[in-house]
Amino acid sequence: MDEEKVLSVLIIGAGMSGICMGVKLQERGINDFLIIEKSPEVGGTWYDNSYPGACCDVASVLYSYSFEPNPNWTRVFSPHNEIQAYFSHCVKKYGLDAHICLNTEVKSARFDQSTGVWLVELENGEQHRAKSLVSGLGQLNQPHAPKFPGARSFTGESFHSARWRHDIDLTGKRVAVIGNAASALQFIPKIAEQVEQLTVYQRSANYVIKRDDRDYTAQEKARFKRYPWLQKLYRLNMYLRAEMIVYPAMRAKSWVRSFYEKATKAYREEVITDPELRRKLTPDYLVGCKRLLVSDDYFQAFTRSNVELVTSPITSISAGGVESEDQVSRPADVIIYATGFEATKFLSGVDIYSSGGVLLHDTWAQGAEAYRGVSVAGFPNFFMLYGPNTNLGSNSIIFMVERQANYIVRCVDKILCHKLISLDVNKAVMRAYNDRMQGELAKTVWVASCDSWYKNEAGKVVNNWPRSTLAYWWHMRNSDFTDFDMRA
Repeated sequence: MDEEKVLSVLIIGAGMSGICMGVKLQERGINDFLIIEKSPEVGGTWYDNSYPGACCDVASVLYSYSFEPNPNWTRVFSPHNEIQAYFSHCVKKYGLDAHICLNTEVKSARFDQSTGVWLVELENGEQHRAKSLVSGLGQLNQPHAPKFPGARSFTGESFHSARWRHDIDLTGKRVAVIGNAASALQFIPKIAEQVEQLTVYQRSANYVIKRDDRDYTAQEKARFKRYPWLQKLYRLNMYLRAEMIVYPAMRAKSWVRSFYEKATKAYREEVITDPELRRKLTPDYLVGCKRLLVSDDYFQAFTRSNVELVTSPITSISAGGVESEDQVSRPADVIIYATGFEATKFLSGVDIYSSGGVLLHDTWAQGAEAYRGVSVAGFPNFFMLYGPNTNLGSNSIIFMVERQANYIVRCVDKILCHKLISLDVNKAVMRAYNDRMQGELAKTVWVASCDSWYKNEAGKVVNNWPRSTLAYWWHMRNSDFTDFDMRA
C-alpha cells in the first residue's frame, strides 16, 4: 500500500448506509474513496442477522433506495436474504466492488490538524489516509450481551440472535430464549415448530399489531416492472401512511395513540384466550414508548403446548438451565440471547480521536450528540450516517440516510473544492442544536417511564429524531456552512 496516498473519503461499513454513501459520492463525481467492511459480504445488519424468520418491519418497497426501486420483491415484507441480495445488487450495479475491502476491520482513526488528514488504522496493522472519514456503522451493529451469574457454567450451547449458530440443530432440544423484542418476535414462532420445549424469558411485554404480510402475485410484480410509476405510487402510499398515521402516535399528546392501543388489544384478545397468558402479554407502559412491533404469528406461538412464557426475572444461569426469582429452575440445552444491541454506544468497536488525542466516546460520556446527526464539534472532516438522534419509530430509516448522504457529499465537496484543511461544526452551534433537540424530544412518548434502547442509562434519548421525516428532509435540504469553522 502507498502510505503517502490520501483518499478523498474513507467509509467504515458496507451496509445500507455505506453503500448509499458510495453511490452518492459517485453521483457527485467523487470516485477516490474506499469502503472498509469487517464481514465477508456486504449488507451490514442484513448479513449479521440471519436468524429464522428475519425480515424488516418496514415494507420492502419503502425499505429500499429511492434511486433503485426493486420490482422483484417476493413479499410485502421480504425476508433478510432478499434484502441482503438487494444491497449486493446495488453494489454490483453501481460498480462499488472495486471500492470495497471485505474481511477488514477498522481499529482506530486519528485526525491530523496540521495536514487535515484522517489516519485510519486497521486491525491487521495496515493504515489508510483520507481527507474525510464517514461512519456507516449505524446504531444496531454491536450485540448486547447481559452478564448473568453462572453463565459460564452452562454446559449447553449459547449464542446471540444476531450471531445465529446455523450449525446447531434445535430439533428436539429444550431451548431458552432470553428477551422478546423485535428479533425474538420473528424467530420464536419459527423455532417453536421444531424444538421440544421453548421457554421465553420476558422482561416486559410488547405492543404488537398485525403485519398483514403476503406474497406479491406474479401479475403485481409484472406491473411494477412494466410500469415503474405504479411502484413509486405504492411506495408513496406506504410512506404517507407511516408519516401521517404512525408518526403522530409517537407524540406525547396524541389521539392516534388510542387507536394503536385498541388495535393491539384487539389482536391480543383475538389470539390469546387464556386470561393469565393474556395478562403477561399486556404491556404496562404507553404505546410507542418502546418500539411498536409487527407480527402475524408471535402471539400464536404462545398458544402451543411446548411454549412457556416466564415473566419472573432471571437470577442466574446454572450448568443445566436458567434460574428465576420464582424459585424454578428450568432446564435448557440451548440458550439464545435475544437481548438487542449496544444501541446508545455509537461507533462501538472503533476508537475515533481528535487531533488533540480526545476520544470521541469520552466526549459522549453524558450521551451521544451530533449536529444534524452527522457532525461532532472537535472532530473535523468526520461524518456519520444513522448517527445520534436520527433513528425513527415510524418510517424507513433509508429515507433518513439518503438525506444524510446528500448532506455529507456537499460537505466533502466543500472540503475538496476549497482545499480546506478542516471543516468543523461550531461548538456553540452544536450545543444550541442539541438543546433544541432535547426540548423537542420532551414532547414525545419516548421520554415516558419505560426502559428502551432509545435512551441511555441516564434516561436521555440519544437515538431518535423527534419530528416527522418530512421535517428532517426540509432540515437537511441545504448545508449551511456558516455553522462550521473552516480552515484552509
